[in-house]
Amino acid sequence: MGILPGGNAVNTMAARLRGRPLRIMWLFGVFFCGLVLSLAAAYLYLDPQIPRAETYRQVRLETPLRVFSADGQLMAEFGERRLVPVLLADVPPLFIRAVLDTEDKRFYEHSGVDFITLVNSALELVVNMGEITRGGSTITMQLPRNLGTFSLDRVFIRKFKEILLAIQIERALSKDEILELYINAVPFGKRAYGAQAAALTYYGRTLDQLNLAQIAMLAGIPQAPTAGNPVNNPERALRRRNQVLDRMLEQGSITTEQHAEAIAAPNTATLHERKLDVASPYPAEWVRQQLEGKLPDLYSAGYEVVTTIRGPLQAAARAAVQGQLIAYDRRHGFRGAEARLPLDREAWVKALARTPPLVGFEAGVVSALSETAAMVLLNDGREVEVALATMSWARPYLTVDSRGAVPGRPADILAVGDLIRVREEPADGTWHFGQVPDVQGALAAVDPHTGAVVALEGGSDFSLMQFNHALQAARQPGSGFKPFVYSAAIERGLSPASVFMDAPLVFGTNADATDYRPSNDDRRYNGPTRLREALYRSINLVTMRVMLEIGPDALLDHLSRFGFDTRTFPRNTQLAIGGGTVAVTPMQMAAAYAVFANGGYRVEPWIVDHVRDLDGREVFRSTPRVVCRDCPADAPDADRFAPRVLDARIAFVMTTMLRDVVQRGTGRRALALGRSDLGGKTGTTNEAADTWFNGFSPDIAASAWVGFPGHAPLGAREYGSSTPLPIWIDFMRVALADRPEVPLQQPPGLVTLRIDTVTGAPAPAGARDAPFEYFLEEHAPAPPPAGTGSSKPETVVPTDIF
Repeated sequence: MGILPGGNAVNTMAARLRGRPLRIMWLFGVFFCGLVLSLAAAYLYLDPQIPRAETYRQVRLETPLRVFSADGQLMAEFGERRLVPVLLADVPPLFIRAVLDTEDKRFYEHSGVDFITLVNSALELVVNMGEITRGGSTITMQLPRNLGTFSLDRVFIRKFKEILLAIQIERALSKDEILELYINAVPFGKRAYGAQAAALTYYGRTLDQLNLAQIAMLAGIPQAPTAGNPVNNPERALRRRNQVLDRMLEQGSITTEQHAEAIAAPNTATLHERKLDVASPYPAEWVRQQLEGKLPDLYSAGYEVVTTIRGPLQAAARAAVQGQLIAYDRRHGFRGAEARLPLDREAWVKALARTPPLVGFEAGVVSALSETAAMVLLNDGREVEVALATMSWARPYLTVDSRGAVPGRPADILAVGDLIRVREEPADGTWHFGQVPDVQGALAAVDPHTGAVVALEGGSDFSLMQFNHALQAARQPGSGFKPFVYSAAIERGLSPASVFMDAPLVFGTNADATDYRPSNDDRRYNGPTRLREALYRSINLVTMRVMLEIGPDALLDHLSRFGFDTRTFPRNTQLAIGGGTVAVTPMQMAAAYAVFANGGYRVEPWIVDHVRDLDGREVFRSTPRVVCRDCPADAPDADRFAPRVLDARIAFVMTTMLRDVVQRGTGRRALALGRSDLGGKTGTTNEAADTWFNGFSPDIAASAWVGFPGHAPLGAREYGSSTPLPIWIDFMRVALADRPEVPLQQPPGLVTLRIDTVTGAPAPAGARDAPFEYFLEEHAPAPPPAGTGSSKPETVVPTDIF
């Protein structure tokens, strides 16, 4: 029997082959067990670090602080994130398809993890040596990342956590709940979070108003919200939009015709700030400052603040301040172009991009000049014609009191390359030449019965200067202080008929051996003058003599009852005319004049009515001290009501005197409102550094101020009646439009007598031409015997400097 050569070797090889499958199976088993153990260990290690899926049911999206007027108009938003929640039912189906086709086409099929997409992405990562065009994360996996759950983890650890949490989320939430949360949480760049906020940010429209090209653009942004949004990188965003459209076509969500039309559409995205119902940056910022540190997560918890501001009145205040500051600015001439740019269109475009609109004027660059017009390039690329006729005001500024000649052609004041300001007239679409005023102004208005601030404008433009002149600008009030002097005088036994000498005064000898000799503006002296006449004609020397009779201590005490901090006020005659170290704000003056309007009560200005949280629960409500005329001072709840600081009779008498200021004195321009229930007082300081009008109706007390931040003179022909009074008139025209006149009710305890206009003494019986005057009954003079005294009609020549 023969033996094949090499038989032992063959048998050995066969044995090895028979054992290899067993070894492979054994190795696979070891690997599988190791993998299972590793995954189990990873799960046990990472599971405690993963939030419970149920928490996503109560997730609180970062919602900004929103400020509303009393009538529900949006005034402002504050917060790092701009988020406008939207229900899934209100999201257009086409947008949902764009999101699913792009981010997770099997969203309604998988259980949180799409293993097919995950494996494909891993293979693509290897084949393309690190490059990947499609992510492996499902919408459910992306949700924790968008909510900031794993943002600081390493990539692989984060991915594993996302997988584990996605599976849990899918068990806790429905698919629609997950998709709705995703659509509201995903970042879109430019502080926009959620699809609705993105639509408003990039297109100024809601989701249901977008076309297919715009929907696809939005759906593509979340891949790179900062570097790939259509404002920061239009080219990249356009490529991404087209990828979204391609995927929608692949999935059958759109037709070939829809695809072609959308692909051909240009990028129409531009940055749109949140549209506000009423522009109110000054009061809104005051609200924000008041709430700072008082509510947790102020800028992200979704609080809604309802203020006391009335939307139409706030709009009127803004328009009045800006309009009259522009009018003042035009009276003093054109100060020249804001900049002279090189003759390079690219430089013009860059300059326009960084020059924001101010006080209603857009920036523009002069691109060409003719004999009758200037062509002006705008920021949006349009070139508009600005006619010479709109430049007639633009006489060159020389000094505050002098201007050059009226321009005969645009080239007299402009050159190609000048950066200027223009504004479109809404009535006819023409463009007008303009200038940003360098003067500032403010208006504060309160309800005199509650102290509620109904309107507040703190400057010409918040973008130009955030300093709130209505609250922060402590300036000399000038003659606006005189009513407080006269009310103190009446309280101490004088009356509107009391006569003081309007004649020169000399005070002591100063250190430099010069005397202080105050005077009236016109350097004229009227001799004996009644207090009523002295107030409506704003006579300084009479007011100083009244103060000297009262005494500075008594006057300072009286002023403090109106809410003024008198610690820094002077103790000399400057106090009488609001000069020296007297410094007050428009808000303080409005609140002080409210005492006259409400019959003698001091109210504190306030602006926050109540605050609601995201669920609509009230978390704060103001409890101001309001006027209650029928409430006794010793009532148990008296601290709920505004304190009386002035006798009702004195408030009545002062109201009649301040109405005379409007009817026949320095405030008579307010007669344009056609009402008899208005009172107030102008104020102008030395060299017209500050000009004021403080006035009231029975329902509103308002103070308007105009001046330069650096206290420069406004001009020799500028008074309280020149700019502040027109601001007040423009505002009150709107504020009182639907309010009937309120007759003045005379309180008991007053005596009405006819008086002699020369002596102020009671006129004799039968003197029918003598005017009536009011007296406190305890200080009323006895009527004279019949047939004595004299009376003559009044001739009024109002003046006003202080």
